[in-house]
Amino acid sequence: MKKKNFEHALKLKELEEIRKHNIANYFLNQSKYHRPWMQELADRYKDGLRTGTVAAPLIPMAVLPSYYTDKRDREIAAFASLLIRDEGRYGETVSHQLDSVLTFRGLLGNHPWEWFLRRDFVCLSMGNEQNKRTGGIENWKIAKLMDILWNEHNYPIIQFSGIEDTLRRLSSVQLCSYFDVMTYLLEDCCIGQFFYKLRVLLLVLGTGDGFGLGVWEIPKDQLKCPLAYGLRDFIKTWFPDYNRIGSIDDAIRQFGLRGECDFFYAWLGYKELQKRNPKGCSAYATTYLRWYDNGERKKPCKWRAIQPEIDF
Repeated sequence: MKKKNFEHALKLKELEEIRKHNIANYFLNQSKYHRPWMQELADRYKDGLRTGTVAAPLIPMAVLPSYYTDKRDREIAAFASLLIRDEGRYGETVSHQLDSVLTFRGLLGNHPWEWFLRRDFVCLSMGNEQNKRTGGIENWKIAKLMDILWNEHNYPIIQFSGIEDTLRRLSSVQLCSYFDVMTYLLEDCCIGQFFYKLRVLLLVLGTGDGFGLGVWEIPKDQLKCPLAYGLRDFIKTWFPDYNRIGSIDDAIRQFGLRGECDFFYAWLGYKELQKRNPKGCSAYATTYLRWYDNGERKKPCKWRAIQPEIDF
C-alpha cells in the first residue's frame, strides 16, 4: 500500500512539473516580441538615469553614497541608508526622504569611513541619546547597525580595508552569496522592507549602470531583482499565470532579460512611460492580454504597431 501511495505521489509530481513546463512554454511563445521590448525599456531607462533624461525616484541607497567618491565612504553611507524609509511606505514623501538623506550626510560628515573607524556611532547608543532620532530614525538603531558591521571583522583596524572584504571572506567560508551573508548579519537590525532593501543595496554597490555605483565586484548571477511594492502587479500584467510555475523570482527569470535587476529597471521604465503616454500603455497592455488569452500569434509588424514608443 505504501509503495502504491509513493508511486502515486511521484506521478503527481511529474504531472505538476509537466504542467509548469507547458505554462512556461506558452508564455515564452506568446511574449516572443514583448520581452525584447522590455529589455530595450530597461536599457533606455538606465541610460536615462545616467544622462538625466528621466526623473529618477529618490532611492536613499543610491543618493546618499553619491555624495562621496571614496569606495569605503560609499560603503558606510550605503549601509547607513538602509535605515532611511522609502517613498510610499509609512507615509513618507520624496521631500521627507531627502531631508533624511541630508540629515544622515550631516551625521556621517565628509568622510563616513573615518566616522566609522573612530566609532563615533557608539555615542548614539548611550544615555538619553539612544532614544533621540536622526533623520526620523532612533539613534540606537543606527548604532546597532554599525556595531554589527564593526564586530564581524577579525582583522586589526589597520588591515580592515572595507566591508566588501569582510563579506567576501564570510561568503567564501560559508559557501553562500553576498545576499545570504548580509541576511545573516543584519536580520536583527530592525530594517524595514528587509529583503527589498538588501537587494537594492547589492544593486547599488555591485553594478555600474542605472542606480549602481559599481563599488563592489559581484557576479551578475548573485544579483536579484528588488521585489518592490507594485512589482507583482507588473509581472501579472504580462504573465497572468506566473504564480503557477513557482516563486516570483522564477517568474522574473522566465522573462529572459540580461539580468534579474534589468526587470526592476523595466518596471521603473514602464512607470515612467505611463506618465508620458498613459493611453498608449493602457492600449498596449489590453491588446497584449487579449492576444495572450486567445493564443493569437501576430507578425512582428503587428507588435510594433501596438508597442508604445520609448521616448527617453
